[in-house]
Amino acid sequence: MASATQSSSSEGIKQYFVAAVATLATVGAVYQYAAIRYGATGLSTLNKSLATSTLFLLGLVLLLGPLCRMFARFDRWLKFRKELGVLTFYTGAAHVYLSMFVLARRGPWGLYLSSPWSAYPGLIAFIIMFLLLFISLRAVETALGTKLWWKLQYLGARAAFFLIAFHMTVLKYSGWGSWFATRGAEIQVGVPSLPPLAILAAEFSVFVFLVRLSELFGQSLAQRMIQASFLAMLGFTVWLFF
Repeated sequence: MASATQSSSSEGIKQYFVAAVATLATVGAVYQYAAIRYGATGLSTLNKSLATSTLFLLGLVLLLGPLCRMFARFDRWLKFRKELGVLTFYTGAAHVYLSMFVLARRGPWGLYLSSPWSAYPGLIAFIIMFLLLFISLRAVETALGTKLWWKLQYLGARAAFFLIAFHMTVLKYSGWGSWFATRGAEIQVGVPSLPPLAILAAEFSVFVFLVRLSELFGQSLAQRMIQASFLAMLGFTVWLFF
C-alpha cells in the first residue's frame, strides 16, 4: 500500500512538472513574440503574454479530450489535462492581478467602467476558473459526487474559455481592420508588422470550437473535420505572416 501511494505521488509530481514546463514555455514564447511585435518588454508585455497564454492553455485543456478520442497518438497527453487546468488558473490570476492593480491607470475598476463589455466577461471567466479549482479539492469533489463534479467541470471550462475569447475579441477587435488593411504599416519604424496577439488568439479559439463541434458528427467525419480545421488554421496563420 505504501509503495502504491508513493508511486501515485511520484506520478502526480511528474505530471505537474510536465504541465509546469508546458505552461512556462507557452508564457515565455508568447512573451518573446509580444516583445518583438509591440517593441517593448516589461510588465505590460508580460501581462499580454499571460492573458493570451491563459486562452491557449485552457484551449489545449479542452482539445485534449476530443483529440484523444479521435486520434490514439494523443492518448499519452490526456493525463496532464487536470494539471494544465490548475496552472492555467494561475496564469489567469496573474493577469487579473496585474490588470487591476499593478498596471491599472484608473484604479482596480477603471477598465470595468470604461470597457464593461470586454472587462466583465474576463473577470467572470476568472471567477469560474477559481470555482473549478475549488471544487477540485478532494474533499469538495467527494462531497459533490463524481457525476456532478464532472458536469460542473465540463460546463465551467467551456464557459470560461468562451468568456476569455469574448473578452479578448471585444477588447481588441477595433484595431484588426487597420492591421488587415495596411499589414501593420502604421506600426512604428523598427518594429516588425507581425499579426496582433488577439488575432492569433481568435483564430485558435475558432479552431477549438470546431474541434469540439466535430464530435457531434461521429468519429469518422469528426476526424476529417479536425484535420481540415487544423490545415485551415495553419494556412490562415501562414497567410497572416506572409
